[in-house]
Formats: sequence, structure tokens, C-alpha cells
Amino acid sequence: MKFFTPLKTAVLITILSYLILNSIVIFNGNRYKKELSKFDLNQDGFFTENEMSEQQQKAMEKVTHDTSKTFAPFTLIPVAVLLGYITYNVQKKRTKNSI
Repeated sequence: MKFFTPLKTAVLITILSYLILNSIVIFNGNRYKKELSKFDLNQDGFFTENEMSEQQQKAMEKVTHDTSKTFAPFTLIPVAVLLGYITYNVQKKRTKNSI
């Protein structure tokens, strides 16, 4: 008896892809925040006039308009399920061909 049946493999791929994709989104969000914090020279959490620049404004837009971090847990579910479904079908065809 095989341990990795097509269904188990599909579930594993679904869970792993969901976690990896969400990790990438979180990593990018943290990268944007780190990029923005470089402009806060006195580290008080606010931007004074001498800290504001065009680059700071662009970095601020990336952080404030980053809705992917908010919606990723919901929008990545279908993507992960689709990857699992494709994996299931490929594994199922492989087992049929090997028998």
C-alpha cells in the first residue's frame, strides 16, 4: 500500500501551496514596511517635513495600497485548490498507467 495516494498528495500540495503563497505575500508586505521605515530618520513613527520626499511618498503608497495582504488568505484558496486538483488528476493518471 502506498503512503502517498493521489488524494493525500493533492491535499498536501494544496496545503503547502496555500502556505507558501501566503508567506510570499506576507514577506512582500514586510519588505514594503521596511523600505518605508528607512525614511523615518528619527524613528518616531511619523514623517516630518524634512523626512518627506518623492521616494518616501512612493514607499508610503506601496504600504497603504497593499490590499493583497488583506485579501490573500481568501483569494489564494481557489489557487491552492486548483493546484491540488491538477496534482490529483496527474497522480490518478500515473497510477492508472502503471497498473
